Amino acid sequence: MADENGETRRQRNERFGLVESPEQEIPGAAAHVWDWFWGLSGRRHSGPEALTFADIGQWASLLQIEPLPEEVHMLMAMDDQYLRAVREDQKAARERAQQQ
Repeated sequence: MADENGETRRQRNERFGLVESPEQEIPGAAAHVWDWFWGLSGRRHSGPEALTFADIGQWASLLQIEPLPEEVHMLMAMDDQYLRAVREDQKAARERAQQQ
């Protein structure tokens, strides 16, 4: 996710010579859930709001997808981790802004 200057965390890390952004290895059996998550995540209403069961249900209905309960749990767990990372990035950005 890009910051206010259009720079992603990975790009910022590379600029400062940090390699803390490892590539993700997604098991083939879960690749579709990874794709689903990023499709859903890109359609958030405003800012980093949590995905809701209603969001997932409407998305699945419109696209005629029938996710298994385990896949919905995976989506929610992925969203929890995503929001945790976004909040950490936002906190770091605020701290950098205060230091300037």
